Amino acid sequence: MSVIRKLSGSIMVLLTVILAGCASQSVDWDYDTERSLTGMKAYRWIEPTQESQKLGYHFEALMDQRVHNAVDGVLAARGFQWVDSDKADVDFLVNYIASQKTRREERQVTTSFGYGFSPWGLGVSTDSRVQEYEEGSLIIDIIDPETRQVVWRGRSVGRIQEGLSPEQRTARINEAVVNILEGFPRPKK
Repeated sequence: MSVIRKLSGSIMVLLTVILAGCASQSVDWDYDTERSLTGMKAYRWIEPTQESQKLGYHFEALMDQRVHNAVDGVLAARGFQWVDSDKADVDFLVNYIASQKTRREERQVTTSFGYGFSPWGLGVSTDSRVQEYEEGSLIIDIIDPETRQVVWRGRSVGRIQEGLSPEQRTARINEAVVNILEGFPRPKK
């Protein structure tokens, strides 16, 4: 039940709180338009390689389990079958990547307004306020098992919310995965 993971040092915070809610969540999809994704049934997770581990992919057991359970649950509900053995033929491979980055948001805020009885009495004061926040991204890739090329990718991006319970973390991951896989095998128009 392993997967190539690109996770920052604070992945527990990252994915568990990746999306503060539907309103702040952005989801998009990309796919190979030349490749048919119909008729696929069986899949397995990609196993990490020595190469991927040298590149700094890290493992966080609780988060990995949450992502695996969410993806497996959505795919099973849609009729796809997870295959445990790497010796069995599968139609596609699954991988996920998580990342986190600091963003800056600048806002202009009007702090006062006044007027007077002379030509010099009208005035407005504004401030520029900069706020830093953490943004998390969860990417799910569907990969061709023969060529090892990504044929479908879904991504969810949102502000990270801290201080959630394990149940809330699981719910956030489930919500993100459901929204990402909404577009698999092709997004509905």
